[in-house]
Amino acid sequence: MNHVPDEAVAALDAFGRGILEGDPPPVRERLRSDLRVRIVPGERGRASEAVSSGSREPASETDEPASAAATARCRFLTEHTQTPATLRGRGSYVTTIVDAIDERLVAWGVRPPGEYRYVESRGETHVYEGTLELP
Repeated sequence: MNHVPDEAVAALDAFGRGILEGDPPPVRERLRSDLRVRIVPGERGRASEAVSSGSREPASETDEPASAAATARCRFLTEHTQTPATLRGRGSYVTTIVDAIDERLVAWGVRPPGEYRYVESRGETHVYEGTLELP
């Protein structure tokens, strides 16, 4: 975790504790000058929405689908001249940071996606997204 700022580690730990308590807070942290992470609990990522179609059984009386309650959308926003298909395609230094984030999430029982895939650009900021499976 030496490449991940202490504030980001603290936010990931708060997210993990929040999962155990049933109310994980969103994560909005800068990892370096050109890389940020955003985690929004209870929102399915685009990849899972494309796969999840048809009727779903409610998770509880709230009519919230079980898949929505048990997932979170994780986005990495990066500023770079190129947009490889996956975030780890940006190179070894970014891969080290993303792997460290994923390892911290795994320590809290969260299953990260195999890859964070490019989904869109907003000006010079490129967005990579994946769906986290919560315990």
